[in-house]
Amino acid sequence: MLALIAPMAEEGGDDEGGGSETDSALIIESAVTTIPSSCTTPDSLRSVFVGRVASIEANFVLYSVESERFGTVADLLRNSVLTVRYPIDDVKYLAEGERFLVGAIAAPSGIRGDTPVLESKVRVPPDMFGGDAVAAEQRISCPDYEDPVRTLRVNGDAIDTGLLRPLLDDRSGLLRALLLPVGIGLAVLFLLAATRVLVTGAIRGMRQSRRRGSR
Repeated sequence: MLALIAPMAEEGGDDEGGGSETDSALIIESAVTTIPSSCTTPDSLRSVFVGRVASIEANFVLYSVESERFGTVADLLRNSVLTVRYPIDDVKYLAEGERFLVGAIAAPSGIRGDTPVLESKVRVPPDMFGGDAVAAEQRISCPDYEDPVRTLRVNGDAIDTGLLRPLLDDRSGLLRALLLPVGIGLAVLFLLAATRVLVTGAIRGMRQSRRRGSR
């Protein structure tokens, strides 16, 4: 952060030395921010691109790259697709045919043979142990960074990762989730009612048989 201070000296001002003219001065003061060693800094992005999901294989998503926003991935393409690895729980928020804005870093080499792989994520991991909210005698203040290694909607909005998102995307699955418990409950009630009728009928039949035998 730079602070620019430009005090202008009065022209023609007299002083004890005889009235020499002083030129205007520009003083630039630089405030250097020191980041504590315990603070984490964002990873350097390898690429930011807009891609369409061509296929999903386990936690690897294969993208057809439509445009590049940062960096170049031409040397990473194999069979015209780019492979990006995600945390296994994040893949369920992506679907074939959908377009995303992907910020990715380079993955360790060799994780998929000779195929170059990048890494990204959908969700931001929560702070462990409450983050900065944890009281401490000597609290270290770390600068806030916006994590650039994210997969977003093409317009920059975050992907909905709510608990009901997978069910809302799978309409048939949502119907099954709603109707299956109802159907099971009705079936149980029917079986209980049928069992009661059969038991009641059997008891009545036994009583009638005893009455007939006593006559």
